[in-house]
Amino acid sequence: MAQVMVELRSRIFYRLQFLSFSYLDGQKTGRLLSKYAFDTQKVEGLLYMILNQLLPDLVMGVAILAILAWMNWVLLLVLLLAIPVYASAKIFFFGKIKKVNHDNRIAQEKLTGTASEYISALRLVRSFGEEDQAEQALEVSSSTFASSRVAQSYVNALFGTYVHVGMQMLSLILIAGGAIMAIQGHVTIGTLFAFMAGFGYILHPIHLFIGMSEHYFAAQEGYMSIKELVDSEYVEQWNGTHREERIDGNISYRGVSFSYPSAPEKTVIDNLNLELKAGESVAFVGPSGSGKSTLANLLLGLYAPTSGRIFIDEMPQSVWDMRWMRRQVAVVMQDSILLSGSIFDNIRFARPTATAEEVHHAAQQANAEEFILRMQEGYDTLVGERGGSLSGGQRQRIAIARSILRNPPVLILVEATSALDYESERLIQEALERLSKGRTVITIAHRLSTIKNADRIIVLRDGVIVEQGNFKELSDQKGVFSELITAQSVGSKFLDT
Repeated sequence: MAQVMVELRSRIFYRLQFLSFSYLDGQKTGRLLSKYAFDTQKVEGLLYMILNQLLPDLVMGVAILAILAWMNWVLLLVLLLAIPVYASAKIFFFGKIKKVNHDNRIAQEKLTGTASEYISALRLVRSFGEEDQAEQALEVSSSTFASSRVAQSYVNALFGTYVHVGMQMLSLILIAGGAIMAIQGHVTIGTLFAFMAGFGYILHPIHLFIGMSEHYFAAQEGYMSIKELVDSEYVEQWNGTHREERIDGNISYRGVSFSYPSAPEKTVIDNLNLELKAGESVAFVGPSGSGKSTLANLLLGLYAPTSGRIFIDEMPQSVWDMRWMRRQVAVVMQDSILLSGSIFDNIRFARPTATAEEVHHAAQQANAEEFILRMQEGYDTLVGERGGSLSGGQRQRIAIARSILRNPPVLILVEATSALDYESERLIQEALERLSKGRTVITIAHRLSTIKNADRIIVLRDGVIVEQGNFKELSDQKGVFSELITAQSVGSKFLDT
């Protein structure tokens, strides 16, 4: 049974790897966690009760039933009265039980989702002094879950009472009928006592099922919840199989348009055409919502274009094995994500087969080793969840070391030096320059000072390219890019005062 549950959880996590982000964007992490942890736990609990309690008693009950049928089949007909008892129970209760269990499962997912959200945002909550607001939100979700549990227990108790009383009435009918038949000489006293003794063994699995009915219906709802995820049609539609040992890094957007599934009426990318040459450093700039990050997400295949196509090394994106293709790309984000574990493990995450020497070399190239060796545990230092024990600059340098270790032909930088102090920004900029050599680099930037050395700057507005050129060319044009520089300069002066 343990292996069955391992396989079930593996299937859930495996499916999560293929669900499209258009689906995941609308899901709370806690809801998915509830399916992975709690719903599987309900199924596991039921399987344990069936295999270790119900099944042995059921085998015993069937064996005794066969013996009693051989002794007197007429008395055995009384047992058939159990059929209308269960039939009426199904008519009156099963619909209600299914509904309360469904409501309870949804309430649990909402509670888990709310708790997960606020726990992950504890720094934000405490920084704003809004503990009361968070507590109230959790209290509402908790009260809703508690109410659903009360309703669930109430309906299950009614069901159990109804069936239990029905079985007791059936026992009385059997005893009374058997006694009358014994008085009339149709059965012997020994047969009657055998039926009375064996009847308890026959009813025991039924009583056991009644006792575990709440677990059964909860597990049934949990299984349906898991099935909903495992059988989900919201999967990535990439079926390509083509691979190369290493791509060159030529990227082409041809007539690409895109709207997010959650807002199909809003065009984020509008009929965009763009060619990126292998080894070229290109920066995307523009106001918030102009489509900069979306272009990177489309390249990674996290979303598919609404229309148009993306070509990689002159081959349509749909032809490539996109899971393999993503291993040809390294992404350094504004808030780099680290996994709980050691610094060494986080760097080697990019290439699990890397040697210690390769990991150390990557850290050196990322200007990370100087702070790593100052730590008491060195590379074995635990970073905490999401790297919470490290500063922002330290997390960024570990992320860069991770990308250096991967040695990708394509590099995507998403505000990689924003919100850092001068010294951290300088060290990270040096590391990024080393990392960028010989690769196709896509930089998504708001701070225009970080892209002065880009070969080409693409200025976007409302998903359309409005300008492109190098830093000097665009600065001299007195267009949108020049306006962005002026706005940032004014903002910087205002902050300095």
